[in-house]
Amino acid sequence: MEYVTLGGTGLRVSRLAYAVYGLRGPYEGLTKRDARRLVAEAWRLGINFYVTAPVYGREALEILAEGLGENVSDAVVAVLLGYRRGGGQSFEPEFIVSEAEEALEVLDRDQLDLVLLHDPGLEVLRGPVIWEAVDALLGDGLARYVGVSISQDPEAAAAARAAVSREEVRVLRFVYNMVEQEPGASIARLARERGRGILVALPHAGGLLLGEGPESWERLDPYYAGGKRIRGWYRSALAVYELFKRELKDELATLLEENTPAQLALRFIYSSIPVDSVEVAARSPEKLRELVEAAARPLLPSRLVDRFRAAYRAATG
Repeated sequence: MEYVTLGGTGLRVSRLAYAVYGLRGPYEGLTKRDARRLVAEAWRLGINFYVTAPVYGREALEILAEGLGENVSDAVVAVLLGYRRGGGQSFEPEFIVSEAEEALEVLDRDQLDLVLLHDPGLEVLRGPVIWEAVDALLGDGLARYVGVSISQDPEAAAAARAAVSREEVRVLRFVYNMVEQEPGASIARLARERGRGILVALPHAGGLLLGEGPESWERLDPYYAGGKRIRGWYRSALAVYELFKRELKDELATLLEENTPAQLALRFIYSSIPVDSVEVAARSPEKLRELVEAAARPLLPSRLVDRFRAAYRAATG
């Protein structure tokens, strides 16, 4: 596993990050024991970067702590804060601090490596309250660094610009994948220009690019919609994917001789934008090993990346 420094932070992170959910959404149907084993396998494979959130349920924090065991203090842990478990959002300092303190209690740590403010949106980023919460996190030593997770909504690019205008924001997390290339590609360039860490989320478009068929991902639409993502987003992603299969038939056939769809999706990301780490979710040790293998492969040729970019532009107008 390759490791890089996450932007201007001092954090050395694996090129793959592992997303630790509760037993719903992507982990629906798994037991807590299954999930703990996946976390332990991720560590064994060299993944030292983990992303979780109290909104996924306290069990998500417990799964991470129990899966890592004695290694929990050596892992780089990012915690997403801002969504309430009962619905809605809050970036009030009292709420953000209480959520951070719960995470620290479960993880038995004195400090979180990274807090990612979870999809605050442009209006919130332009207001004072969220930055009061950041001051509390950093001032009280609850977090070493703070970043912002950018929601996949019409104001995403503007929100990214607002986030990096603040010196406290060291990392941007955002959606980017083969069938959802914008605004993620633009956000990645902005983040690199400003020296921020880059964490890509949903590299497989909620499961579409895992090669497992619609049954495994369409049902996740409400889960991945979150509070801001447009419901039905997967239909437009599927339309782009279908165009790829028609227009890039020969290129895909050649690539899929040596890559699974899931591996190709990861290699496209590493090859097409500046990125520090890519956040993945895997429901089995076999799938996890498949993704780790992809992270170690060479970049795709630039001519192929350009073909995928051109096809995406043609599909999205």
